[in-house]
Amino acid sequence: MNSEVVKTVKATGRIRVFRDSGVSTLQISNPKKRNALDQAMCIELEKLILDLDRDPQTTVIVLRGEGQDFSAGAALNDLEHVLFAEVGNGETIDYLSRADSAIRSVRKPTIALVRGVCMGGAWQIAAACDILLAADDCRIAITPAKLGILYPRPGLERLVERIGADRAKFLLYSGIEVSPRKAAAWGLVSELMEANLFEVEAREYCKTVASLSQFAVTSMGHLIDQMQADDIDQRWAELWAEFQTHEDLAHGRASFLAGQKPVFSWRLDRADLRS
Repeated sequence: MNSEVVKTVKATGRIRVFRDSGVSTLQISNPKKRNALDQAMCIELEKLILDLDRDPQTTVIVLRGEGQDFSAGAALNDLEHVLFAEVGNGETIDYLSRADSAIRSVRKPTIALVRGVCMGGAWQIAAACDILLAADDCRIAITPAKLGILYPRPGLERLVERIGADRAKFLLYSGIEVSPRKAAAWGLVSELMEANLFEVEAREYCKTVASLSQFAVTSMGHLIDQMQADDIDQRWAELWAEFQTHEDLAHGRASFLAGQKPVFSWRLDRADLRS
């Protein structure tokens, strides 16, 4: 990202936050270990992404790794504290999946930018975002069987949902690296971009999302995520009625008719979040 326009908001710990206008970026910063995630990093990621969901200056949340890699997944030297940390009474916590759950709970658009290594639990975290943009130098593999690990349930279910049971088994049974083009064709990533253009094109995409009607974006994202909910008909009816008199529609239509680009001012408030 262009350092001239990006403001560092938080640089403590190994999950750093940068802001470029309304786009806030969470950067996994553990480059000596290919941005592998230990327990402290998972806890920090969970907290920071929820903070950004409440931040009025943040419109879009981006997740990426420092340098040329997204992440190598759960840190092997801290694996028991990442995936099955003991909390007493025989109970354990999967901190990787807690971070996953936090990403999934965010109502603002979330976008993962993947370059280089994205393996094991890293793909689970990246795919928890609404959109996964990948460079054609990405290296994706789902590798738990190589280490005797069970892939966490959210990651396993998401993998099957995105690519089907047979392809999920193909990857899980072998742990092989899938080519970037095959990853795109199968649905492991949302969009594949040329590596030499990735930074510019991905940044422009994120800025585009941030510039559009956030009422429309967050409402449609919510409805997609809740398609299987028992009360989906009621949710649809409420939002369909709300948009007809919403300020974004009035402003967008007036700007279009005047030949101007709309500048939407509505922002998601916590009171607008529907579980």
